[in-house]
Amino acid sequence: MNDKRRSASTTSCANPESTQPEAGGQHLTPEMVGFRLLKLTNLMSRPFFGQFAKQHSLSLTEWRAIVVLATRPGSAAQDICAATGLHAMNISRAVSALRKSGLVEEARDPDNHRRVLLWLTAEGSKTFRQIAPHSERDASQLMDALTPRELLAFSRTLDKLILRAEEITAGM
Repeated sequence: MNDKRRSASTTSCANPESTQPEAGGQHLTPEMVGFRLLKLTNLMSRPFFGQFAKQHSLSLTEWRAIVVLATRPGSAAQDICAATGLHAMNISRAVSALRKSGLVEEARDPDNHRRVLLWLTAEGSKTFRQIAPHSERDASQLMDALTPRELLAFSRTLDKLILRAEEITAGM
């Protein structure tokens, strides 16, 4: 992409209040915003694949489960689904792989014997401590683009959108 096209594309994407047609004749739509959020998520995931996935033999879903268990020990798979927004089948596969690799251990919930609670093993905690600082650094570098006021507004907007998405998908 030449600089002129990149500049036009960046300018139109950077101004979310613009409803004027972009260079390609498209208007800003909710679908375009959602696609850009997906792109941001994918770009933020790239360092994981480049640095840690092969080194630690982890999928991104497994890493996300580790993050939840590091911050919320004793969670069940359903709790990991709720925290990440990922499908139960994907979390089930990730938890199974983490158990097989010795990164997660489980125990029955004493209050509900059908529910299985999960914890990181010592090796799982070690893996978390090795990767988390890099992930936090990357997130901080991204958020440095925002002023404190913008970050607060962005955080509130994300919370509002997540709540709405949870309402929409509750029955699915």
